[in-house]
Amino acid sequence: MTASVTPSYAEVEVGTAIPGRDFQVRLVDEIRYCGAGLDFVGVHWNERVARSVGMPHVVAHGPLTEAKALSVVNAWTGDPAAVVEQQARFLSPVLLPDDDIGARFHISGSVIEKLAEKQVVITMSVTSQEGAELAAVRVVVRLR
Repeated sequence: MTASVTPSYAEVEVGTAIPGRDFQVRLVDEIRYCGAGLDFVGVHWNERVARSVGMPHVVAHGPLTEAKALSVVNAWTGDPAAVVEQQARFLSPVLLPDDDIGARFHISGSVIEKLAEKQVVITMSVTSQEGAELAAVRVVVRLR
């Protein structure tokens, strides 16, 4: 689901909504992410280790959640190279029970500022099904 044309700077206003998307991340997805990033810290794949540090389930990598948010921005711009900078704040852990469901969350955002050089600032919010904010991602993109 990629936009066919990058939105133009002239047509985007502060408050322009970035179309949201629902995501599902299962434990097997997290284990694959561990392998791709060569980061096998136990809390990210082993429920026994996660419980030993007070978590009820395995915890998804923050950058995996961040990447999902950036995929929503990329779908809106139609161009992954439009991203100039990004930063994320992880507010609550994304917990992954060892079942067929895992974690489900919604990612949406909006333009909060127009900058010079055809750039805009977007904030993306990652929200659990229960309404808890899991992460906030700030992205600067260059439009046409």
